[in-house]
Amino acid sequence: MSNPPDPELLSLNTATVRERWNLRQMIEGCGRHRIRGISPWRDKLAEMGAKEAAKAIRDSGLVVTGLCRGGMFPGADRRARQAAIDDNLRAIDDAATLEARCLVLVVGGLPLGSKDLAGARAMVRDGIGGVLDHARSAGVPLAIEPLHPMYCCLRSIFATGWCPPPTCSPTGE
Repeated sequence: MSNPPDPELLSLNTATVRERWNLRQMIEGCGRHRIRGISPWRDKLAEMGAKEAAKAIRDSGLVVTGLCRGGMFPGADRRARQAAIDDNLRAIDDAATLEARCLVLVVGGLPLGSKDLAGARAMVRDGIGGVLDHARSAGVPLAIEPLHPMYCCLRSIFATGWCPPPTCSPTGE
């Protein structure tokens, strides 16, 4: 039988306990179990507030491995797409406040009723392009989370290795 993983090498994706704990309890739980990393979700962060959460996380000696989630760039119209960009700009600010190692992006699927994959990809490219300078100036890397192709329609057109050039690269830029 193999040994369990060293908890100091783990990070808690807080989605796994979101129905039972608030963010403060999640932070305390990481401390109890010697888990040194935490990846909070924005809904729980909003309940606590980014500044208060950042202080609690730092006081507990935790590292924010990522803030979940930004993205969801495709929209049915220009207004919806701009709202997504504005939301991602706020997420970048929260990630910077938390000193997160990255903002995790689930880029978004096809707009309701659309079958235009190329159009959705262009919206993702434009959305990332609309926040990239802000992310760079805030020192927040954008981490695009690829999902299984079955989620393409609803959650992420980023599947099977597609990357929205030129706004991302395999070099981490």
